[in-house]
Amino acid sequence: MNGPRGISANPQRALFYLIILTISILAVMVLLPNTSARPAAPIVAAALALLKVRLVVLDFLGLRSRGASTRRALIAWAAVVLTIALVKVIAFSAVFAN
Repeated sequence: MNGPRGISANPQRALFYLIILTISILAVMVLLPNTSARPAAPIVAAALALLKVRLVVLDFLGLRSRGASTRRALIAWAAVVLTIALVKVIAFSAVFAN
């Protein structure tokens, strides 16, 4: 299905990228378990989750070629929610650090 500007949505490719990003998040959590890299793990996971949200909004919700304000609002909402979760995780780890 082609959009008005000739941009085609490819949900199979987007699904492949979502699976790769999910595996990447799991790899980050497994490879960065030590205490020196512990703050980096949630930051990397949040960034990858935001990329996953963008893929879902663009390809699965069909907002790649239309609805620019809706697309921006959905991605901004996800960014705010992820930021709140990230701040909570970092604050919790700072308070209860050994």
